[in-house]
Amino acid sequence: MDWVEVRDRVIVHALESGWAAAGVAGLEPLLQARDRVIDAIESGRMEGMPWLSAERIDVASDLGRRYPWARAAISLAWPYRPALPPGRDPAEPASAAGRPRGRIAAYACIPGESTATADYHDVLARRCNELVDWMKSEFGDVRTKRFIDHGWAMDRPTAERAGVGFAGKNTTLLTATAGSYVLLAELLVSLPLPSTVPSRRGCGSCTACIPACPTGALVAPGVMDARRCISYLTIEHQGPIPEELRPLMGTWAFGCDLCMEACPINERLAPGPLEANGASTAGGPVPFPDLVECLQLTEAEFEQRFRDTAIWRAGRNGLARNAAIALGNAGDRGAVPALRAAASRHQDEVVREAAAWAIARLAETPT
Repeated sequence: MDWVEVRDRVIVHALESGWAAAGVAGLEPLLQARDRVIDAIESGRMEGMPWLSAERIDVASDLGRRYPWARAAISLAWPYRPALPPGRDPAEPASAAGRPRGRIAAYACIPGESTATADYHDVLARRCNELVDWMKSEFGDVRTKRFIDHGWAMDRPTAERAGVGFAGKNTTLLTATAGSYVLLAELLVSLPLPSTVPSRRGCGSCTACIPACPTGALVAPGVMDARRCISYLTIEHQGPIPEELRPLMGTWAFGCDLCMEACPINERLAPGPLEANGASTAGGPVPFPDLVECLQLTEAEFEQRFRDTAIWRAGRNGLARNAAIALGNAGDRGAVPALRAAASRHQDEVVREAAAWAIARLAETPT
C-alpha cells in the first residue's frame, strides 16, 4: 500500500466525522515530556494525585515498548463548545434571589446522543470505535489500542508530535480549528503510517492566560502547580480545600475555564457557545448551575443526574463542598439558610465545615 495515501485518507475521514484535528505520531519515546512530568511530580506540583506516578509516566512515554505490535499513533482532537455566561442572553438570568449560579467547566457539559449530557470518555470512545471500524472496512485487519485521558498515554505530547496543535502557556493544547476547546484521544495502530509534521506555531509573547488564573496555578509559561489549580481543587482534591485558596476560587463548582477564556487564540477559534439551558441540573450538568441545588442534592439525586457524566468523578460530597465555597464567594446572603442547614445536618464533615466557612464569609460581605 501507499502508506502516505492511507494516512491521508484516515485523517480526512476523521475530520469529516467531526474531529477538529487529527495527525499521526511516531512511537519513539517521549523523553522530554517524560522528564517534565517527572520533575513536576518530584517537585510536589502534582501532590494529591497518587495515581500520577513516575512509573506510570515512564510507561506512558514509551508506548512502542509496551505495545511492540504498534507502528504509529493516530492523535485526535474532539471539539466542544464553551459556555456563554448568563446575563448575556436576556432570556437567561444570572441568578435569582438567594439562588446564586456557579460554574461548571464546559467540557463536563458535552452533549450525548441519547441524553442531554454525557461523560466525554464515552463520547470519544464511541467516535474512536467508529474510526476503527472504518479503517478495518477499508484496510483489512487492523490492530488498535485506544487511549482517552485515563489510559497510560501522554495525550498532549503525542498530539504535539503529530501536529494536531501546540502547547499553550496555560498547558492546554491549542489547535488551528477549535483553539483549546478540544478533548484528546489516541489510537495505536498496526498500520505503518508515516508521521505528520509537528506544528510550528506558538503563543509568541502573549501571556494573557497567566494573570487570568486567580489562584496563581500557572507559576511560569507552560508550568502548572496543580495544587493551586481550581480544576484540581474541585475535582481531584480530597478533603477540605485550603482556606487561603477558597476566596480565590470564585463560583466554580466543577473544573475551571478561566485560562482558556483569557486566550486570544480561543477568542478567534472557539466553537459556538453552549445554548442557554437553565440553572437546574435535573437533566444533567449545566454550565451555570444553581449552587443551592448542588449543595442540597441527595445521594440518589446526584446519582440520577450525574452517574454517566464527568461530574461523577467529584462525587456528591465533593460537589456539595465546592458549592458551599462558591456560595460563600457569590456574596448573596439569601443563601445563608441553605448553608446553615448544610453546616448542621450534612452527613459529610468536610461539607459541614465548608458551609460554616461560607456563612462566616458572607457575614463579612458588605450589604
